[in-house]
Amino acid sequence: MQSPTDRRGLLRSVLLLPPLGWFAAHARVVTAAPDESVSAGIPLALARRRVGQISGLHYELSLDLTGGEKAAGAVTIGFDRVAESGDLVLDFRGPVLADLHVNGRKIAVDGRTQGHLVLPERLLKSGTNEISTRFETPIAAAGAAIIRFRDEKDGQTYLYTLLVPSDANLLFPCFDQPDLKARFRWAITAPLGWTILANGALAAKDPVAGATRWRFAETEPISTYLAAFAAGPWAHWTSEPVGDQPIALYARASRRGEVDADAQIATNRAAVRWLAEWFDVPYPFAKLDLLLAPAFPFGGMEHVGAVFYNEDRFVFREPPTLPQRLNRDATIYHEISHQWFGDFVTMRWFDDLWLKEGFATYMAARIQDELQPDSNAWTTFLLSVKTPAYRADATSGTQALWQPLDNLDAAKSNYGPIVYNKAPAVIKQLAFLAGEDGFQRGLHLFLTRHAYGSATWQDLLGAIGEASGADLGAFGQAYMLRAGLPRVDTRLALAEPDRLADAHPAARTVASRRTGRCMADKGPRPAGLSRPRRRRVRCRVQGADGRSSRGNRPPGAGLCLGQ
Repeated sequence: MQSPTDRRGLLRSVLLLPPLGWFAAHARVVTAAPDESVSAGIPLALARRRVGQISGLHYELSLDLTGGEKAAGAVTIGFDRVAESGDLVLDFRGPVLADLHVNGRKIAVDGRTQGHLVLPERLLKSGTNEISTRFETPIAAAGAAIIRFRDEKDGQTYLYTLLVPSDANLLFPCFDQPDLKARFRWAITAPLGWTILANGALAAKDPVAGATRWRFAETEPISTYLAAFAAGPWAHWTSEPVGDQPIALYARASRRGEVDADAQIATNRAAVRWLAEWFDVPYPFAKLDLLLAPAFPFGGMEHVGAVFYNEDRFVFREPPTLPQRLNRDATIYHEISHQWFGDFVTMRWFDDLWLKEGFATYMAARIQDELQPDSNAWTTFLLSVKTPAYRADATSGTQALWQPLDNLDAAKSNYGPIVYNKAPAVIKQLAFLAGEDGFQRGLHLFLTRHAYGSATWQDLLGAIGEASGADLGAFGQAYMLRAGLPRVDTRLALAEPDRLADAHPAARTVASRRTGRCMADKGPRPAGLSRPRRRRVRCRVQGADGRSSRGNRPPGAGLCLGQ
């Protein structure tokens, strides 16, 4: 094991990387044979195995951004390992991996296959272990973990990362799965005149060979896809009210005059205050930075302590309309909600993607309704969230909220209207079913019980059910595991059956008709799924003589009321 002094020396030496051929020509190495069972991406089987092998992860990451088209880096990974748990698979898809040591012993990297390297069990110990290595990763306008944007107005260059759902291993060697949370400590070397922001608070800035080295404090445990940094000649604004959360906002220097920084910071601050009070859980991270990222592909991304927003949606060239302001505020409420629901407590695997995205959208509507009562937030929720959910859920290709996922490489396919629209609508119904007080206490219990950890939808319903006293088992089975619109089955039972003979022909026809929206209760169901709940529906049949009969629909009748 390297001493702390040796580890810091490794990180400082990243600027002095020798030619890569040197590594192969020096020192005896241990050869790791490729494991034929390791496949591309992050398979679920691999993730489940690793979560049973290691814990207590730490990453000390050093990057040099002065290279133009690539970043040279070094990482030291510390972790605890379960005894006799077998070989360990390390993830890295970047172009260059070199000088890899496991507990002080060098290991050959030519056994890397499909973005993985198998670390032999004979080099690993029970308890504390350490891996150190150097690497390179590309910097590009697209297709890279570090995205480059060149400003046509002033010629300046800006960089930022986007690792969701499984591109952390394209940036640096790691164990890239959401439930293997780790503490991160960043050290980034950048050109003079640049500003760096990362997940942790800034600890120090040191001059190095015509550049500046930015060192950041260690973070709380976070998932690898939430690790992030941004670098460039950013303009920035800082708000530090006494006794309140400091917040800094960063944007391109060329757009400084267009940014309504005070309004944006105030909206983010209001969301932090509201959520901390409503969840009864303080803001869970050391700092909060906001970045208006140019050419950003999403509306926002909830990186821990460094939320990235889409510049085009947040900077207005002309005075914004009311809908533009409300939409921007809703995005802020969504991303800040993620700091609790998604970052503080993270889904165990991306099959529960709805768990974080659905909650963030639902909480955004709650916040907007309370902080901006004239916004008609729940009307917007109905029209913009629930209505598209109904349309998507009525199609033959719809999916359940919980979507099986065998490999993180396929996680992007899980994004869509079921996650962003149906999920928040179901959560709103869950709040009604559990009762406001029980729902709120259940969320507090869920967040504190799984603090800085990961959880599943079963954990969520368990906490809300425990706090509210509601039995949510059938609700979970029907709404989390079953695809499609809710099914309503009704039966017609006449109090005076003989009157049906005298009924108008249209009445006799409708008594045996099944409408298009009433789904037949036919065919096998997946194991564990409950049948639709049955409700008695009163109806009336009017005969040709004008007299009517009332009753309940008998088994076998097909009339669907209220369609």
